Amino acid sequence: MTFPFLTSYDPPGAGEGSLDPLGLYQIAERLAEQLVPAVRERMQRVRFLTAMTVGAYVTEGLEDDPRNRDASPCLVWEWLVIEALVQAMGNEGTLFGVPGTDVTRRALNQHGYLDARSYLKTPRVFGFNGVYKRLAVYLGLVDVHLAPGPHAQALVDAWARSIGLRCFAEAKPKLERWKTAVRRSLEEKPPRTRPGWGGESWKELAEAFAPSECKHQERRCLKDLLLQTGNGHQLGALPIIWDLPPMIEKGELREERLHDELEKKAPQYGQLLDAIRAYEAFSRSITDAFDVLRAEAGGNDAQGFVVAEIAKDQEFQRSVQGLDKRFAAAYQALGEVNISNLSLQALFSEKFSAFGEPMDPDACAETLCVHHEKIQGRKSAAGKRSWFQRIPPDRIYIRQQYRRDRPEIESNRYVSFYRGSPIRRFHSDLP
Repeated sequence: MTFPFLTSYDPPGAGEGSLDPLGLYQIAERLAEQLVPAVRERMQRVRFLTAMTVGAYVTEGLEDDPRNRDASPCLVWEWLVIEALVQAMGNEGTLFGVPGTDVTRRALNQHGYLDARSYLKTPRVFGFNGVYKRLAVYLGLVDVHLAPGPHAQALVDAWARSIGLRCFAEAKPKLERWKTAVRRSLEEKPPRTRPGWGGESWKELAEAFAPSECKHQERRCLKDLLLQTGNGHQLGALPIIWDLPPMIEKGELREERLHDELEKKAPQYGQLLDAIRAYEAFSRSITDAFDVLRAEAGGNDAQGFVVAEIAKDQEFQRSVQGLDKRFAAAYQALGEVNISNLSLQALFSEKFSAFGEPMDPDACAETLCVHHEKIQGRKSAAGKRSWFQRIPPDRIYIRQQYRRDRPEIESNRYVSFYRGSPIRRFHSDLP
């Protein structure tokens, strides 16, 4: 018998291959954008909008060095803010939802500063500038280059009054000290967080932007921006969801119930919510089936697992029963959603048409495996490895890092997220 050749190595960027194994994210994300524009699921602490807006003034006039593309003034400002938060509040629960804290702790423990190598590999996506940029631009707080936007001064003025100053003008000396810190850090070779500060200066910066310390004037300004209904910046269903009960069960937000209440309050979202429900019913079926298959196959080592054997499993059978009907329902419902320059119906058909015909459970299991392999192969120019290996073609060997215990099947739960969580966090931070 030939054993699979396994190592712990993955190709560069393999983390991308460990997410969304069935390709469900893209359509769910488009539906979520229709429901609540500009908000992303990774957004958790609304006060980073203030940190970005103040940072736009701090870094104003500082030029990017083309030799240090991974250390722009805005990114160095981000390093300083996150380092200050970790230094001053690293052991407190207030850092929940703060991007980059783990890598910051590691860097400070190892060499005492942050730089391009020690911070997030793709900070423009995962650091707070990357996570919150779209919303900050949408609200007019910054522009696409992270310079001050039309509503920036109003927020900075509210922030200044909240920290004990009388107005934006009184905050300028503080902003100049922070600008000097950014400039000094940029002048390091390579750039790193070396502002020449003592502990009090780090504490001052941390307290200025601590996620849970948003005071009255700043809180009111942020809330007004998020809940405004005029001037073309409406955030879709956000103001309505804001006022709904949280719908928490067993410590988790139930977006399915939240959407039921939303439709009662705002029937105009009914068609979009129907599309979400139909898509989620299809998504839940193939996700549960894949999870059951992965759990059962993960228990077999040297010989692998015969894919067709999963057809005998009752939970797998229930998961795929009527899958073609769920495909048809989702296809029809997605056709009713109007998104400019994109047909969700066509995208859905392109991705999932293999599940549109009636199949026996064993055929469905093989189709599911082939679908996963195709999804992984399309994730980059070179493709990503699937979560299993074929040994021979009718058997699969689940790679070690993708094994899991058999899950509890919850057929009435959404697979994807639709902005309920960040809205509830914003609400909590802005009572």
